[in-house]
Amino acid sequence: MITKFSGDDVHFWDTVRQTIPGSRITMSGGGEQGLSLEDWERIGDVTSFPKNHKLVSADEVPKCLYIVKKGFVAGYEELVNGNELIYYLMDRNAMFMEANLLLARPAMVNFRTLEPSELICVRKEVLIKALEEDRRVFFSMFSSVSNKFLVAMEELRGSRGHSAEWMLCHLLLEFAERYGVAYDGQILISKNVSFQMLAGLLGVNRATAVRAMHSLRDLGLIERINGFLCVRSTEALKRHQELLEG
Repeated sequence: MITKFSGDDVHFWDTVRQTIPGSRITMSGGGEQGLSLEDWERIGDVTSFPKNHKLVSADEVPKCLYIVKKGFVAGYEELVNGNELIYYLMDRNAMFMEANLLLARPAMVNFRTLEPSELICVRKEVLIKALEEDRRVFFSMFSSVSNKFLVAMEELRGSRGHSAEWMLCHLLLEFAERYGVAYDGQILISKNVSFQMLAGLLGVNRATAVRAMHSLRDLGLIERINGFLCVRSTEALKRHQELLEG
């Protein structure tokens, strides 16, 4: 997921699924035996952060684990050439830094908010006490860590040997499922996603992302309406993706 964000694109969610193969978007609920957001609020502290606030830096041992109550968070790496590699997009219910906190291990990547966000922050001593008192805390953390492992394995399997156009179809179908709203017989993705953002998620340069997007547009599968991506037919987009398999 390599791209450089500059100017307005550094604020790449300007207006602004559960897991399927290749997904960079995570929702990590507590499961049937885990904790709800309301339960976590009673354990930790709800803190508001502005857009583009860096929560954790790479090589830093976190002071708490975080659960997204509202907003979006990205996990990303800053490369020596000035580009950025995006690993995660996390929205409501997603938990992160739980393993690093318990094991006192530094974060491998940076984390920052993509829009004004509310996060539940749980310090280590509070977490240890909660683990001793309520087994649902364990189930929530186990579910979160397991989900990340399964996503990573599915992503590795799903991305092998596929073209940028196939991966773009996959990403747009995921966005349509998660953020799509009905609009004039089509599906409007209610997030303003730039070419730079798409390139960062696909792991290609901006020119490759533009070519893939133009290919889908020329086939009449997608269009932009007032700056927002619109999928004309998810079924047609799925059929095209299947054709690209060959």
